[in-house]
Amino acid sequence: MNPTPTTAGTDKYLRRVGSQRPNALLYSDGVGSVVDLPHLSVVVQGLDFWDYRQATEFELTEPRLLQRVRQILGPHVRQLRATPQREDNADPDDTEANRVGVPVTPFPRWMRCTGCNTLAGINAEGTGPFRFENKNKYRPDEARFVHDCRPTAPGGKKALQPTVVPARFVTACTGGHLDEFPYVEYVHRAGSCPKGREGRLTLLDPGGNYGSQITIRCSCGAKRTMRDALKHHRTAGSNALPGCRARHPHLGWFDPKGCTAQVRAMVLGASNQWFSLLAKALYIPALGSELAALVDKHWGPLSKVRSPEILAYALDTIPELSPLREHDLAAIWAQIQARQKADEDLPDEPVDLTAREYEALTDPTKARRDRNFTADVVPTPTAWTGLVSKVVRLSRLRETKAMVGFTRVDAPDWGEPDSSQRAPLSRAELDWVPASTTHGEGIFLVLQPDVIAAWEETAERSTHLNRLRAAHVRWRNNRQLEGPPEDHWPGDRYLLLHTLSHLLVREIALECGYSSASITERIYSNTERDEAGILLYTAASDSEGTLGGLVRLSDPLQMDRLLRAAFANARRCSSDPLCAEHAPLVTEETLHGAACHACLFASETTCERGNRFLDRRLIVPIDSAEPELALNGYFKVGTG
Repeated sequence: MNPTPTTAGTDKYLRRVGSQRPNALLYSDGVGSVVDLPHLSVVVQGLDFWDYRQATEFELTEPRLLQRVRQILGPHVRQLRATPQREDNADPDDTEANRVGVPVTPFPRWMRCTGCNTLAGINAEGTGPFRFENKNKYRPDEARFVHDCRPTAPGGKKALQPTVVPARFVTACTGGHLDEFPYVEYVHRAGSCPKGREGRLTLLDPGGNYGSQITIRCSCGAKRTMRDALKHHRTAGSNALPGCRARHPHLGWFDPKGCTAQVRAMVLGASNQWFSLLAKALYIPALGSELAALVDKHWGPLSKVRSPEILAYALDTIPELSPLREHDLAAIWAQIQARQKADEDLPDEPVDLTAREYEALTDPTKARRDRNFTADVVPTPTAWTGLVSKVVRLSRLRETKAMVGFTRVDAPDWGEPDSSQRAPLSRAELDWVPASTTHGEGIFLVLQPDVIAAWEETAERSTHLNRLRAAHVRWRNNRQLEGPPEDHWPGDRYLLLHTLSHLLVREIALECGYSSASITERIYSNTERDEAGILLYTAASDSEGTLGGLVRLSDPLQMDRLLRAAFANARRCSSDPLCAEHAPLVTEETLHGAACHACLFASETTCERGNRFLDRRLIVPIDSAEPELALNGYFKVGTG
């Protein structure tokens, strides 16, 4: 990492200051996020700064996902790329290996000395009071800024200089902008310092972390606590904080369109500082002829073929294309042309990534088995045939995720990566986006359609669900999200499936050997296509996938035990009666009913909706209010 980069045109081969897992670059430490390192914090720079010249095998193939990304970002996107990675055994002296990685730059640039409490910024020229140290090439985690504020020790021995840490506060707005906290303007109450450039700031927090106990002082005598800045919902015209400067530190520029949103101060590392916007899809083999399946499987190299002559040469010279050699060249070329045309055409309606997945999962015989997709229907537990119509064991699956942007302050409406508040990943319209691929295993459950239909008739008249629908309308209106709120309601069926999914995740985590955070859900809920499915899976970046502990639970005896435990545990929560009686109020912004961290909530890597749209009373009666809304009243559990 280069601690004091000047412009985008400078050398981008930055010094290493740390490492991170590839998946984290999509979920928690992606483009635009502030990453907390041992001695400093950095912001991951935009895609314009990423360098793939020394990286190999970075292109990922998932045509359905690419089509969805192009629909969100535009037709200029042509490729999904894995993050540039450095070999684990790379020599620290290898200049070429050290060039591989994700570029970052220090943020915030306001820093505080832990020895004398001096508050100052680092600048591009390196002339500020703080200097950068990164001496040990084998220990990039020791990279830090220091302040030479301690005098030489007796005897001429140089004193150990204190580490400088990032200043504690930044500002952000709902438009996706992030900026330094305006310490100088704030402490002088929008005025200027009488000492001009000679003024020196200090930050004192002897009493704790509350705003009233944190004081900014200037050598001119001005001082102010952080209480005013940390008040939420500042009114327009307040002199506590200036207007938004429309800054994107990850891009190194200010948005020329400007920004009218009100900024708010937040603590560095706050959970609402960055929310990734992802699109993801499961790999599904071609649901057609053997040739279509082969073209789909080898689409990476075939996507670049532009003529029959190039195709013939590729078949002769690329070993991985050898399975295609027994097919007619003209037929292969026709299949490639059809596929290329389908990829070029962008449909007017949003690409539904789940329809084809549901078709393949409910009838695995339609999809050809390969190393990335192996599914088998297993017997349904006899006692649960009244609720579950099919259980499918996925011994192998592949998931690809692509990042299309991010938001700040307010989390997006999950499942809508084309949010109007999406911040850009790059200045220019690049032809690629970052993505990652994981391999794993899973269990897929399909619920009986007649049971779901009967339950939906009751749910449509439910007073309780009407309150949840009204809460969803308020939630979207308060965030000024695009489109009629009613059109974005996931549906009563979704709430039912989603709640059952979370109950099963908790039980599976106790049995399979994976933590609940390692298990991901994918809900298939569509009344028009009569979809009612729950996919629970775990995946790892290793190409060999996972160890089989999850699919083992698809055995009828194991599944019977899991379902019984899920329904039994839905009846009680350690936070009852507060949890059981919860319903969204007009003054709240919650989108759940009887649900909390003690009974239903899961990590963000598990839940596809950010712990929204959950309610235990949809599964079992937990109080006297609307007991007919409980799913367990619409079928009978047998004894077998």
